[in-house]
Amino acid sequence: MAELIEGSERDRRRLAELLDGIRVGPGVDAMADGMREAVWADVRSRIRRRGIRMRIVRYAAAAAVMAGVVCGSWFMGGRRTESRLVAAAQPVSVSTPLGVKSDVVLPDGSRVRLNGGTRIVYPALFGDERRVEVDGEAYFEVEHDARRPFVVVTGQVVSTVLGTTFNVHAYSEDENYQITLATGSLLVDGGPESRSVRLRPGEQGFFERTSGLLSLRRVNVEQVLSWQEDRLYFRAEPLASIARSLERQFNVDITIPDERLRRICFTGEFVDGENIHEIMRIISADSRILCRSRKNHFELYRNR
Repeated sequence: MAELIEGSERDRRRLAELLDGIRVGPGVDAMADGMREAVWADVRSRIRRRGIRMRIVRYAAAAAVMAGVVCGSWFMGGRRTESRLVAAAQPVSVSTPLGVKSDVVLPDGSRVRLNGGTRIVYPALFGDERRVEVDGEAYFEVEHDARRPFVVVTGQVVSTVLGTTFNVHAYSEDENYQITLATGSLLVDGGPESRSVRLRPGEQGFFERTSGLLSLRRVNVEQVLSWQEDRLYFRAEPLASIARSLERQFNVDITIPDERLRRICFTGEFVDGENIHEIMRIISADSRILCRSRKNHFELYRNR
């Protein structure tokens, strides 16, 4: 054990003597000093660049956070402002007199054609829902907006669309409401006591107000929409209903005192620009009907 320790001590001394005997020239020392300075300069440069990059990353992150806060505040502020404007918007009511048709452009760009004696009500600004109330007959060309459904309310019947063209015939004095789809898709809800039906082009939701029943049927869309071109089609329609259509079309007053006469059904077409007097002559060609007229007032009564 003592010999091992002494051997180790001798080895350390010899190594020290060997190292002390090694000498380098001044050129080597200068080269070593230059290498040390170059290494330190590179290290300091990398540290500075990393520090700059770190600062840039921190500044960019802070700027992104600030931009997010500003944009979020702007968006939320804009939404709050829009909500306040929508809530404060007064309803707009548009009515057309009998015998007159008019066109209306809604706040979202949707277009509505109104038949005579029709009234629609809608907000001056649409919110999350585009809601329009109709009393009468109107043809809608709805702008597509998947985020905001378009809702037409006629009494208790609610029709919901995203983008489509359809006709609503729903005068408050009529016994039935008719919603006819020309293009697109339309959901018609008849109210809590009825059902909902989804219409396809060429179909009509027929709502009977007395029974509260909503049914689905196929119709001739061209004929349903013909009122826009002053053409009239009647298919097995009661005389009382025909009289109301003629009143709206020509701004006249038609009375039918006899209740049985009011329920007689007629089929006919008036597509050649006939005036009200010509139409009345055609109707009274039926041997059961007589007609008296004075200015814009017509009375249909039974021929006894």
